[in-house]
Amino acid sequence: MQTQTVQFAVQSKNGVIEKVGKSTIYQPKTNFKGGQIKWYEDKPKKKSN
Repeated sequence: MQTQTVQFAVQSKNGVIEKVGKSTIYQPKTNFKGGQIKWYEDKPKKKSN
């Protein structure tokens, strides 16, 4: 896990801070090396009688 996104949230009531929280999202490392991608060739769906 290499990249993370952090968001902070503050909840206040009448100007007084009540809660402080954070959330973290971990993102896996990208392994694309810039080569060609082999695409799957779509086949049309056969109609059944």
